Amino acid sequence: MNNKIVNKYSIVAGMIVFAVVSILLIIKIYNLTLQDSKTTHQLQQMQMAKTAVQGIKYYVYHLVGDIHLLAFQLNNQLDKPDEVQSHLSNFLNHYNENIVRSIFITDTSTNVLYAIGDSLPGWIKSEIRKMTETSNSVYYSAVMPFNTEVENEKLFFIILVPDSYKSEFYINSDPDQRVTGAYGYLISFDNLMLQFINPLKLGKSDFVWVLDGEGRLIFHPRHQKMLFRSVMEVSSECMECHSSFEMQKKMVTGDASVGEYAIGDEPPKIMAYVPLNFQDKRWVLVISTLLPEVTADLREKFQYFFILGFLILGAFISFGFLIYYINSKRIRAEEANRNLKQIQDYQEQLNQASKMASIGELIDTVGHEINTPVGIITAHADALLLQRKSSEPIDEELNIIKKQAKRISDYTKGLLNYSQRMPFRPEAINLGELINECIYLLGHRFREKKITVTKKVQPDFLPAFVDRRQMEQVFINLLNNAIDALQIHGEITIEARNVHPKNYIKRNGNSGGISVSIRDNGAGIPNDNLTKIFNPFYSTKPPAKGTGLGLYITKAIIQRHKGKIEVTSKKGAGATFNIFLPSDNVENQNEQ
Repeated sequence: MNNKIVNKYSIVAGMIVFAVVSILLIIKIYNLTLQDSKTTHQLQQMQMAKTAVQGIKYYVYHLVGDIHLLAFQLNNQLDKPDEVQSHLSNFLNHYNENIVRSIFITDTSTNVLYAIGDSLPGWIKSEIRKMTETSNSVYYSAVMPFNTEVENEKLFFIILVPDSYKSEFYINSDPDQRVTGAYGYLISFDNLMLQFINPLKLGKSDFVWVLDGEGRLIFHPRHQKMLFRSVMEVSSECMECHSSFEMQKKMVTGDASVGEYAIGDEPPKIMAYVPLNFQDKRWVLVISTLLPEVTADLREKFQYFFILGFLILGAFISFGFLIYYINSKRIRAEEANRNLKQIQDYQEQLNQASKMASIGELIDTVGHEINTPVGIITAHADALLLQRKSSEPIDEELNIIKKQAKRISDYTKGLLNYSQRMPFRPEAINLGELINECIYLLGHRFREKKITVTKKVQPDFLPAFVDRRQMEQVFINLLNNAIDALQIHGEITIEARNVHPKNYIKRNGNSGGISVSIRDNGAGIPNDNLTKIFNPFYSTKPPAKGTGLGLYITKAIIQRHKGKIEVTSKKGAGATFNIFLPSDNVENQNEQ
């Protein structure tokens, strides 16, 4: 029986423990969900506040830019009242008349010369005087009622832009005068705020209020009587409702943030605030919401949410593990396939490189075999010409034989130079002549695609101290790539000139070098490929047409000559390869 009692109490205790743990867990989840809901709403408030602030800032800066344009248009025309009034009227009609109430122009003595729109407030002269005394840039006044002696007046501020064009008609003779007159707007502050607050998707309990840089409340839809009271000057009357103004003081001086506060017996509120700065003026736009309104629906639906969430969580966890397992197998399989394909690609590239090496050896052998009979033909043609005692028709045929034999010899010579592996032997050469030889060597490819080649060489082009065969390989590689990128009737432009780069400092005190650029008007190189084209075995051509080593070898040769090679390209507009060889590479190579 005792065992039954123990078991009974154990079961009851276990049930109580389970119930308590469950309740605590529910409360914990509820509090976390409540906090998350509050944070989410504050983030929404922050985003809306930033949207409004950005809109206000853009609008005001747009006004400033436009009035600069107005000042430019009226430069030296301020003595023509009709034209000035016409310009002011056109500008005012361009804006929302509820926001921009007036546009005016002042002289250097704070007198209003021209104005159009509503009448101007009495405090405008004191604000113009402040601008002339403190600033020679755009000036923003404090927000003030139109008539400071009347309660519940509409709020306005002015924007003043100094006359930076210094119109001769109004130039002040005093050289210390910092401002020669100003152009200004009278802005309805309330309407400016509403213009950018009304489009916001505010909740039914959301409201917007604004502080200025002095801590004054300058906009509040629910507490009009509190306007122009400052959080920096707290009275005993204020403390009847507020326990502290530390949060508001932090808002006046701090960056954008979120917070929570309470006033008297009112429900607690959450808020987000974003500062807005114009020169030395600062506004802080705040969006507040009653916290109970944010959590009302959550509290009502929480019991159902928890049950549903628990079931969904279990299902999601199970489903997630299943998806993870399936995806892991798929990712491993895809990675294995990619690795296999990459290995196959590398193998094909190596095979192609090996074929190209064999072709080079074959060219070397065939070139020598061709040169031998060509030399014999040329020698016999020369002998026959020498044996002729007078000019006869056969002499012309012999000269043709010599010319064509020389052409064959030039081709084979170029092929041999391109295919041979020689030690690095720099010498002073004329790059213009070398470029001509490369163009001649690739003539059949140019003719095949009917490509127009334009060569521009500076008349006093400096000689280059380079390895002839290696530089020939560079130009052949670049020209071949350009040809491959072109369609029928394409164009290739080769430019060679002397340059003096600003950032290239020589050891011997001289600066400069030579630059060669090869430009085509083909399809161009995609941006994603520009950073990879100089990598070994990287090629966009089919395996049978390219090894991916041409540009890699080209860059290595240029760097061997202490030079640089760069590429610029725009899709659909061709590509340009720029080569720079420093003028002091003679010294550098001799030191090696």
